Amino acid sequence: MPQAVAEAPARKGAQTATRIRDAALELFSRLGFERATMAEIAAEAGVSQATLHYHFDDKDQLWRASMLQLRAVIAEEERLLEAAIDAPPVVQLRMAMRLFLRISWKHPALGRIVALEGMAGGERLDWLDAHLIGPRNRRLAELAQAAIDSGALKPFPAALMIVTLQAAGAGAINLAPMMRKSFGVDPSAPEARDAHEALILDALLGGLLTETGRTPTT
Repeated sequence: MPQAVAEAPARKGAQTATRIRDAALELFSRLGFERATMAEIAAEAGVSQATLHYHFDDKDQLWRASMLQLRAVIAEEERLLEAAIDAPPVVQLRMAMRLFLRISWKHPALGRIVALEGMAGGERLDWLDAHLIGPRNRRLAELAQAAIDSGALKPFPAALMIVTLQAAGAGAINLAPMMRKSFGVDPSAPEARDAHEALILDALLGGLLTETGRTPTT
């Protein structure tokens, strides 16, 4: 019983830290690192600033901790792609893009933060590249290059191809409020998400395929 009593505060503390990281992730993704304040994050998490600073020394540490929550998202994608390692590169790339779209809808903060930090550059982008997105992006570029070498994809620069596909895929997700305002369209509705996936996979990625790459398996 004493051990159970001791574990209860620890669990409560862990839950509070998770709530703070979730709130920070949302605000960092919407406002950017500079505009998001510790006071706003505390309010979003429903905790006092003293509680926030008990768990996280400063905004830099909180930013890194909140980004690490997304590592499991990337790890799950990598696990699924590993299962298709024997498939042709173009098939793996199509699968990777489908996973990217579905993960981006489920975790929209990821795409927003990558867009913000990708434009800004600097130390936070260096950290993201080292700990979150760099290995994944380079793996996708290697897949694209392998598909080009096999004759399945047109010979555009592989890195440019990956960034263009990802930017197009995340665009409707990042700009969902604008789409609702300007067009009265909810891109998160199931039928809109299906159309979005088809647009990226069939129109954009499909348009990069050569005749060799246009097989029933792709």
